[in-house]
Amino acid sequence: MQFLLKHSFKLAIGSLVVLMGIYLYLTYGGSESTPKLPNMQAAPEFTLQDAVNGGDVNFSDSNGKVRLIYFYWANCPDVCPPTTQLMSQVQDKLIADKKFGSDVELMSITFDPVRDTPEAIKKYSEKFHADYTGWKFLRGDEKYTADLIPQFKGMMLFKDEKTNEFSHLDLLILVDRDGNVRKYIDGAHEETMSADSIMKDIESVM
Repeated sequence: MQFLLKHSFKLAIGSLVVLMGIYLYLTYGGSESTPKLPNMQAAPEFTLQDAVNGGDVNFSDSNGKVRLIYFYWANCPDVCPPTTQLMSQVQDKLIADKKFGSDVELMSITFDPVRDTPEAIKKYSEKFHADYTGWKFLRGDEKYTADLIPQFKGMMLFKDEKTNEFSHLDLLILVDRDGNVRKYIDGAHEETMSADSIMKDIESVM
């Protein structure tokens, strides 16, 4: 009893350190440089065509894997090619870590299916040496895709009916194994749009 009374302050401090360690582990996943990301919303279910391999793809079929989703169009004059190139870099890192396809899947969804035919998409994706075993290029009816995009609450899409040109937010959407959106990675912020940064985000929801 005397020992407890004599060392009670030290024991209390020690207990606080342990509790703080548990808190940091639960909050940061064991690493202060890789914070846990909040659940933002449930990702919407969808069914689209696999433009390269054929057949329908249901989003929920990939539950159990982390998903990185990008809405694009192959004729995009500015942001889509560099962001798709970034996804290619992430693909290579995932392959090196032996997580590509098995633990993490990439999805590129066109919102311009009239021009983005399966042939055009295959030609586009080959520029980025896409590995189709874990990177799906999807397409569907233009209205279906246009209706799908706002269901991801961080996304916006505008079409000029006169020119058939699109304006859209340059966002990568990170979805966890359970189908929850955990982050919208904004292309306007260079510090978050690097392969290393995206890999940290992926690891935080593994």
